[in-house]
Amino acid sequence: MTPWPRTVAASAALALGGCAQLPAVPFHGDSLLEQTRAALDTRPQRIELAPAARPNLQRGDTFVFGRSTISRVSAASAQSLTWTLADGRSLRGTRDFFVPPLAADYPGRRVQSTISGQPASLWPLAAGKRVSFEETRRTTWTETGYVATVHRRWDCEVVDARVSFVPAGDFAAWHVRCNAYAPNFPLPLQTITWDYAPSLGHYVRRSWFEERRQRVAMLSAALPRGVATPARIEAVLARLAAE
Repeated sequence: MTPWPRTVAASAALALGGCAQLPAVPFHGDSLLEQTRAALDTRPQRIELAPAARPNLQRGDTFVFGRSTISRVSAASAQSLTWTLADGRSLRGTRDFFVPPLAADYPGRRVQSTISGQPASLWPLAAGKRVSFEETRRTTWTETGYVATVHRRWDCEVVDARVSFVPAGDFAAWHVRCNAYAPNFPLPLQTITWDYAPSLGHYVRRSWFEERRQRVAMLSAALPRGVATPARIEAVLARLAAE
């Protein structure tokens, strides 16, 4: 016998001998494959969720997005909310999170919008519900006084109910998508989505397209008015900065 066959024969004998002494270990192939598939699956986790009524946020309710973006309800009426941001700017809007602000201050300009239609008819949120409304937006530049007016049609839809995973926790949420259209132009100029958590009365995730980038804001903390003291907010910001 030539050396090469002897080597192969010896290796085969060692392998058979080793196998004879190894304990029998069951291989759960299907289970492992299913766990791997689930871990790599990034599609939304669909759930069953009761229709969501229009929220009842109150003055003092505070939400923190990212590490330092604070939105605090500074005034509330039956139909509108005024928010104060971390830099002191104010933003006034309806109680419908998917409707553009009615008045907002930005560096160097002020934006005011008039809404036509019944956007509140999207409530209670439930899969498949849709609403369309019109926005007339006027932007005034502070330095020059120049005013630009644009018209938009917003088409909003409740897509589905899903689990939204954000730094503040895992929330059962309604996923809402709105497209903005200019007159006589068939493609959307802007698409904004929200994951609205009925347990909080506010969205926990918002995504939009700005400056050629897809942007996402995710909730880090929610403080109801009874506990949203300046000291508590500072403690939350310190914790987030250290993470």
